Amino acid sequence: MEINEKAQDSPSLLAAPPAFVDLIGHYSWITPQGWVLTLQPAGWRGDGDAPAEAFLRDPFSARRVPLPPPDEEISGLAAKALGGGGDDDAAWCVLSHDAADPRCVVVVVHPTEPVLFYCRPGGGGAGRWRWLRHEYQPEAIIAPANHDDDDDLDAIVIESMGWLTASGDKLYADLEWSGKMATLEFSPSPTPTLASAPLAMVPCPAWCNHWNSSLVDSRGELFVVHFRNSLLCQRTVLLVQVHRLDSTRRAWVKADGLGSNRVFLVSSQFGVSMAADEAGLEENCIYFTKSDDKGLYVYDVGQGTTALYDPGEDIPDSMEPVLLIPVS
Repeated sequence: MEINEKAQDSPSLLAAPPAFVDLIGHYSWITPQGWVLTLQPAGWRGDGDAPAEAFLRDPFSARRVPLPPPDEEISGLAAKALGGGGDDDAAWCVLSHDAADPRCVVVVVHPTEPVLFYCRPGGGGAGRWRWLRHEYQPEAIIAPANHDDDDDLDAIVIESMGWLTASGDKLYADLEWSGKMATLEFSPSPTPTLASAPLAMVPCPAWCNHWNSSLVDSRGELFVVHFRNSLLCQRTVLLVQVHRLDSTRRAWVKADGLGSNRVFLVSSQFGVSMAADEAGLEENCIYFTKSDDKGLYVYDVGQGTTALYDPGEDIPDSMEPVLLIPVS
């Protein structure tokens, strides 16, 4: 796949929002919906008696949505991630709906244990407004018979759950290595319902031995983007594939395009769909980043070509961009 390099005229999404600096020093997780889950530990104002706080923050403004105070386990996860424990210690946060929707549930996925933490934003009565903890069973999602090592199976399932993506009224995790899709629901039951169903894998070319994929919700439809890598170098993307979920057939169908006025943004954190004109980006393109790589890559779905935007020679090559999405 040919890559054209462009050192100037970088897309507007490379610019940092004015309120971003206010997030530095706090424990923060970026969500695909644009909101940033922010945790402020006890005593953060310099007062040892100040309680811990949690809220959703619009990184482009001062707008906040309050959440229940974090308990010790959630605060410990945040502290470990902020301490530079590496990607294995990075918890995943996703919203089931927009924060203003009464159905919204904030979900934090434990990075190394089969545990979900969840709450509803806004507020609640005394003693009722708190983070809840749900422990799931990996073997209930995928039968151990499909894998030789049960311990290894658990780790793979937990890692896959770290890519939960909201679409419609469900959260999805693609277990493509097992030919299944996991779904998580918070309604009508007040407790989470986790299930899985067969879903055929997208065929992988024989010359690929490694790939990355990302689920993307686009106006209620679920897509998957595959980045197929070279046999000789796993960092070299040779092929980008886009498929749309046909829920009736329980199969991925090749997508000819992303839809009118749509653009996908895909990073190591999440995948998201946006209106191209509102973002100031080229429609029918996938903007993506790679780990330990400062470049922003733009794949034109119609042309099958990729361009590289270099943010500048003064930025270290291994510094991956952080994508902040405007809150709808």
